[in-house]
Amino acid sequence: MDNLAGLLDAPRARGAFALRAVMRSPWSLRDLADSPLTLIAGVAGVAGTLWVVPDDGDSFQIGPGDFAVIRTPLRYNLADAPGTPPQMIVHPGQQCCDLEGNSLHDTMMHGVRTWGNDAEGSTLFLVGAYEHLSDISDRLLRALPPRTLPDA
Repeated sequence: MDNLAGLLDAPRARGAFALRAVMRSPWSLRDLADSPLTLIAGVAGVAGTLWVVPDDGDSFQIGPGDFAVIRTPLRYNLADAPGTPPQMIVHPGQQCCDLEGNSLHDTMMHGVRTWGNDAEGSTLFLVGAYEHLSDISDRLLRALPPRTLPDA
């Protein structure tokens, strides 16, 4: 993990998007943002898990204290359970819409960098994404598989 830590340290969060997500089940979102690199972390000491359901490959769970690093071209859903159908879509620029294309910005924001379907929800996780290739070194992207888990 030292090599991964060194590669992640180099970009220094310039151009990164980050927020805390608070969700109440049932929930699922489809990520179509195509961010070159995304970090999803379950918050330690907080109940609630989430699932990453990739289009290709096996679904995996993120619990409190776990994290995953995901890079494009992996397409996936984040959900409370693998079978929950998406209710919202995250587009490039982190624009979140319902399935009809209506913006969910005002209904999903709950203060500074806090987002979700319920400010008191039982699932809490952190999301950080580099939205542009220029914000991340080619060396980092070449070194990473489409997904990296602590136990992988």
